[in-house]
Amino acid sequence: MSTDNKPSGFKRVLTAIIVVALATAAGIWAARAVLEHKSVPDELEATRFPAAREILPFSLIDHNSAVFDNNALGQRWSFVFFGYTHCPDVCPTTLSVLNSVAHKLGDLEEDIRFVFVSVDPERDTPAQLAQFVSYFNSDFIGVTGTAEGIDQLTRQLGVMHLRVETENGASGYLVDHTASVFLFDPDGRYHAVFSPPLSADAITDNFRKMLQAYQ
Repeated sequence: MSTDNKPSGFKRVLTAIIVVALATAAGIWAARAVLEHKSVPDELEATRFPAAREILPFSLIDHNSAVFDNNALGQRWSFVFFGYTHCPDVCPTTLSVLNSVAHKLGDLEEDIRFVFVSVDPERDTPAQLAQFVSYFNSDFIGVTGTAEGIDQLTRQLGVMHLRVETENGASGYLVDHTASVFLFDPDGRYHAVFSPPLSADAITDNFRKMLQAYQ
């Protein structure tokens, strides 16, 4: 009777060993897959579109009074931020971040431009913008134009800007505006957007990944 049980007992032990071995192997494979997935740097903090978006015609001027339009967005990467020179906090902070980004990307051979578009054309003349942007970086470009010209661009990007009156009177108004940074590729297309809170390290890292994917 005990002799009859030996084969079945051996089979049970062998089956158990095989099950344990397979489970262990599966666990090792799953753990390795998880670790490898986490180490792949393909996730971006920026919002990048599956296909870059074409921009309809618009026409503005830069702080040198040169035309700034769709053609001006081409031939290079452009980081574009919308604000105004009388902005008390968001604009100076963002331009400081973009200045850090410019320095961090200084090792690249790519032609990269940083553009500040005013949403306050009533006060922001080319001369005012030239003085303002050069305070943060002498290579930055200030852009202004008519209210209609600015709307031609902001509407396409979903950029909000709203005049807010203050107790100081007409000359002391504020402008609520979108605080994101927009990225255009060398084909002049809307490529990605960086939403606040903005980090120079995150923008730099994200851009390098997007540049590698673009090439």
